[in-house]
Amino acid sequence: MPSGEHESPLELAERNPEVLVWLLEKLFDVKVVDYHHARSQPTEVRKLVPSTYRADGMTLLCDATDRSLLSVVLEVQRDWDPGKRWTWKTYVAHLEAELEINAALLVYCPGPTVARRYRDLFESDGVSLHLRPLLFTPGDVPLVVEIERARAEPALALFSVLCHGGDADIEAAFPALAEALRALGPKKRPLYHEIVLAGLPATLWDRWEMYVNSALGRPYRSKLLGETAARAHAEGKSEGRAEGEALGAGRMLLTVLEERGINVPDDVRGRVHSCTDLDQLDTWFRRAITATTIDDVIREQPGRARRQECA
Repeated sequence: MPSGEHESPLELAERNPEVLVWLLEKLFDVKVVDYHHARSQPTEVRKLVPSTYRADGMTLLCDATDRSLLSVVLEVQRDWDPGKRWTWKTYVAHLEAELEINAALLVYCPGPTVARRYRDLFESDGVSLHLRPLLFTPGDVPLVVEIERARAEPALALFSVLCHGGDADIEAAFPALAEALRALGPKKRPLYHEIVLAGLPATLWDRWEMYVNSALGRPYRSKLLGETAARAHAEGKSEGRAEGEALGAGRMLLTVLEERGINVPDDVRGRVHSCTDLDQLDTWFRRAITATTIDDVIREQPGRARRQECA
């Protein structure tokens, strides 16, 4: 299963196409067509290309009649793989032929050295079909630290934090990150907070939560679980504090899975509802942020028995 640091930028960009448009226009001087809305590429179209050539994420920019105008493919490439010279060409060529629109291939390389090797690779194509991947690194995406900008462009602010999570001065962006989350509103804020947490190095979580505690009073996660548990208590379905918190955590887990379009079989749903182990529920919750199937969420650790509280 891909890591949260791999999946979080993809998830954020898929939910906020303005990030993709900003990357194209500001970093590569690509004039993006005027579009009415955006949507993710349906799975059945992706299957037109062998799974080996699947992109990490793809967004279609459409007009008011839902006609596709431009496809934006986003890849996260952390390692050097010379085979991408062929697989990226195959994917983009099939995609353009099938949809009969242009496809822009954006490739995010967290490591500048890896990005440089890919640039050199495609500049030496010779007489081969020329592919122009739009490669960018954290150094190309400015870290948003201005409160006003974070308020006006919250998705871009969150994306910039994901790109710079390993920077020594990342804490300078904490006030802007908090403002961006606040600007998203109470309904979107919990999910986006989890997307950001999943994409940041685990070593940064404690520092972020310390900032939230001092600046805002309480962590978003505690507020999220507390509010959900409170609803469970109000409905008379909690049996003591621990049971109420577990019920709230389980409900939020199922809500996130539903939001991400992941099918939850009845037996798994029953297992979540009956689970009273908050640590296990928290583990499942973190996995759910970047999972693609229910097995990614509830898989057992090798050599570890299933907990009785969640059997």
